[in-house]
Amino acid sequence: MTQTNRSVRVLIGTVGGQGGGLLCDWFIRGLLHAGWNAQSIGLLGLSQRAGSVIYYVEAAAEAQIAPLFSSYAVPGDVDLVLSQEFLELGRILQGGFAREGCTIVANTYRYLGTLEKMPAEGGIYPTGVIKRAAEELASDSYLFHAQDLVVEAGLSHLSSNAALLGATVASKSFNLPAEPFERAIRESEVSVADNIKAFNLGYQGMKNGSLPRSQFRETPILDWEQIAADRQEKLSPRQAGEYRSLLNEAQSRLPTALNRTLAEALYRLIDFQHPAYARSYIDRVVAMHAVEQQAPGAADPTDTIPLTSAYARWLAEWLTYEDGPRVAQLKTRKSRFAQIRKEHGVKPGDAYLVEDFLAPDPPQLYGMLPVPMAQLVRSLGHRWRADFDSISIPMRVATSRVWGYYTMRMTAGMRRFRLSSYRHQQELILIDRWESAVKRWAGQSVVLGTLAAEAARVIKGYGHVRDKALTDLWIFLDEGLPLLNTLAERGGDVAAAGETALATIAAEAGKGSAGVDSLRKAVAETETAA
Repeated sequence: MTQTNRSVRVLIGTVGGQGGGLLCDWFIRGLLHAGWNAQSIGLLGLSQRAGSVIYYVEAAAEAQIAPLFSSYAVPGDVDLVLSQEFLELGRILQGGFAREGCTIVANTYRYLGTLEKMPAEGGIYPTGVIKRAAEELASDSYLFHAQDLVVEAGLSHLSSNAALLGATVASKSFNLPAEPFERAIRESEVSVADNIKAFNLGYQGMKNGSLPRSQFRETPILDWEQIAADRQEKLSPRQAGEYRSLLNEAQSRLPTALNRTLAEALYRLIDFQHPAYARSYIDRVVAMHAVEQQAPGAADPTDTIPLTSAYARWLAEWLTYEDGPRVAQLKTRKSRFAQIRKEHGVKPGDAYLVEDFLAPDPPQLYGMLPVPMAQLVRSLGHRWRADFDSISIPMRVATSRVWGYYTMRMTAGMRRFRLSSYRHQQELILIDRWESAVKRWAGQSVVLGTLAAEAARVIKGYGHVRDKALTDLWIFLDEGLPLLNTLAERGGDVAAAGETALATIAAEAGKGSAGVDSLRKAVAETETAA
């Protein structure tokens, strides 16, 4: 039976913090201005925290008999799917909401949802899976990077929502004039000029067929020479020369399998501190390579160096930990301000404000001090409050203003005293403890030594999260590796069991015991088999 007076059903997928509410408001107001009947309902997730947020819209051209609207989308009954975040498009398609012959307008920019951001590693859902589903399920799909579209036109990347709206309004599902929606944007009084221009980019692109059907931003995989050339350009002329000299020296002392790691690591270490700091890193890696060569089970040729590769990567990460001076250094880079101006379409001479929200705890602050001063502050603080180290000190710094900028630059300048700071001395103690475990277990086998080196990947975050991650590391080294050694003695698959445990631990701080429990289970299974 043919359905008459059918409304147009639109399901909008977004995440908290993307401005979905404003987009939906523009859409409804524009439809009303165009003489349509329209209503919407929002199913809100975690506002500003990347939780799923869904808006459902039903609209119909004004008729003698007003249609009865539903408050919820029905699977197989949605005419147009509009998505600000690509993962949310996947959720909608997985739910079966798109009807046969529907239109899809989706932003391929990855803001990332909550469940993708929570895991410490490996949480991002594969884009290709959603892409294939969209192309197979929709007769008309427009998958494009809305942020790139508006930024290339000299507009703020925040106006990307207006571009998505323009494409939706001009699509076959609506095919409405632009003026009612431009009026809705003006009434909102939110970045009106940019948003109207962005709206017309999407609108005209859909009308004239120039809107991309499949546009994804891909990060190229660089070889070590490309990495080295790129990183060298980011350093000062003097540092660039020292970087190249150190890289040549490191490559002459270590296998070629480490070239990509060395190209990135030496840049970070020089940028973090100075060339002498990078040289000490090379010496540590060379010493560990010698340990691997002597380890039972070491491969031949020596270019197969799993232990040294893991150690070199995670040592570089650890030695460039994020303390106060590092954060301030990164936040005051010229390249950061240039990127902000580009993304927001700030023209030369235009005033703009960059305000950073920080919440350091006392250890992050006194950690910058020399050891005796830091110990005094810590002692006095604990006399004052037992939870002194847990206090949060929120602050807002206008980094683009003179006072805020030079405050941050002064903090960044403290890196010249970093190597004598309390925080650095504590980090060296922790690194030495990890390194000793790597060498000790390498004496048993190269596989156990490699797992000990790879265990440092669990260290992420800062403050209390990092403290929990460090506890996880020690649990794995002190309890997990002996279990793996027992598993090796019984002929078990040590590499697979160790990787499974590390994947569990690395997924979230505080999972150390869960990872070790998986190893106890593996050992128990060998007892049962025996």
